[in-house]
Amino acid sequence: MERDDETQSQTHAQVEEYLGELFDDPVHEEEDGHFYVRYGSTVLEVSVDPYGPEETAVIVMAYCAQDVALEEELLLGLLELNHGTPFGGFSIVGSDVFFSYSILGHNLDRETLLSAITTVATISDEYDDRIVAKYGGQTALQKIQSTGGRRRRMER
Repeated sequence: MERDDETQSQTHAQVEEYLGELFDDPVHEEEDGHFYVRYGSTVLEVSVDPYGPEETAVIVMAYCAQDVALEEELLLGLLELNHGTPFGGFSIVGSDVFFSYSILGHNLDRETLLSAITTVATISDEYDDRIVAKYGGQTALQKIQSTGGRRRRMER
């Protein structure tokens, strides 16, 4: 993947280094430059995107649930959870529910990245089964196991 600039390239290299220190087998997808790590029962996507002229954003994202029934109660509940969550937030693309957390890349350190990963994995794992039990669909891990691969947010 071609980098937009030196700042993004440096942040990407730093994320790659930290993930290599923190996880046994981080997967780097050459096509889009994203990384994938497994944390407990959750699969996380970590990406580095440009943010303004001289900054990058490191985004840690997890599918909570896929192919859910988008009922008003779910949508309002996710908004209320976002209000009470100091870092990160839920989002919906199509009928998939995500939880993501963004941090600026200019002062990224290993502990901050690990904190973001832990937050996303913990919250996603806490809510994925609840969402699926009440609104149908599958957890991300169930989807991967049933399809034999991963479906990324970009394919929506």
